[in-house]
Amino acid sequence: MNRFFSKPISKITVDILLVAGFLLSAASSRHATNASWGSFHCIASMAWYALMFVHIWQHWRMTKALAKWNVMKRNIITTLTVLLFILMAVSIIFFVGGVNHKSLHIHHAIAHIFWIVVLIHTIHKTKRFKQLVKQHKSKDYKLNKNEKQIIRKIKGSSYGTCLGKYP
Repeated sequence: MNRFFSKPISKITVDILLVAGFLLSAASSRHATNASWGSFHCIASMAWYALMFVHIWQHWRMTKALAKWNVMKRNIITTLTVLLFILMAVSIIFFVGGVNHKSLHIHHAIAHIFWIVVLIHTIHKTKRFKQLVKQHKSKDYKLNKNEKQIIRKIKGSSYGTCLGKYP
């Protein structure tokens, strides 16, 4: 994974944008009078969906682990979120073939269940989000292995005097 997307500030930013996009998509769906790709609801939803792919990429190890039955049983909300995400993708693919009353009805039914599960998932993960923010603000930020090696190399050189206290 790209190091930029694995940093806490990137995860925090994506999570905040996901909540904002979720609210925009949900609010705009009540006022969506036409089913065109240019409507505010479709644009907001596609932007949110793109952010969801980034979010899934950031948590790729967990996503791959969900293929195991034991992990699924321990993470029911996350498993439901992923399954409904896939169902939403399928309902959006139906729109490519043309929007009709039946596909719109299926999309709305899946969307309402999906919104509830995403809301529960968001509330459930709030504690982890707070830890992520706290970790980012903390001066005791845990460095990964590569960052530690770079700092050790710098400490051994003449640049080491400007680093301060690092492990």
